Amino acid sequence: MDTTAFSEHLNYLQTISPGENEDKRDALAAYPDLAPFLRALLVADGTVTYLLSAYFNEQIAVQTQGQSMYQMPQDLPMLGLLAGQAAFFRRVALLGAETGVAYAEAQSLINPGRLPDVLFNELISEHVGMGEVLRNSARGSYREVMDIREETAQIMRRTYGVFLAQQPAILITEDFDRLRFE
Repeated sequence: MDTTAFSEHLNYLQTISPGENEDKRDALAAYPDLAPFLRALLVADGTVTYLLSAYFNEQIAVQTQGQSMYQMPQDLPMLGLLAGQAAFFRRVALLGAETGVAYAEAQSLINPGRLPDVLFNELISEHVGMGEVLRNSARGSYREVMDIREETAQIMRRTYGVFLAQQPAILITEDFDRLRFE
């Protein structure tokens, strides 16, 4: 995979201020004109593929666009990663299985040191959504929305952390095209 996507995503993650004692869902107040279902997706702590499938009435396929292990060029404290440590980066598209419509794109950064090897290997399976794996194999995990923003006039973005054993192990950023939800 091209290192540009990894570097750009790290730069974006550095703009998030975790640990602020505010509910990131309050960020929706800045976007009063969002379609109701998109508003719900941005604050959901459930499996997005299931929500998309229910709303659009079709199965959602996970298409891996690239994934690779990288050495961290800088510290990323919110994921417990230090410069020089290994991190796994993955980019996927969530597509309608029948229509081929891209409903969302996601980028995930995993700290392999915070996951059991078996779980890590399940998470990096190319055609499986991480939410499904976590629901089936990581009981007790929880998600915390860390950022909601308008990335462009057309793209809404959210980032959430997946916590295992009370520590963030995965950061997932999802991009939603507003036009798909009008």
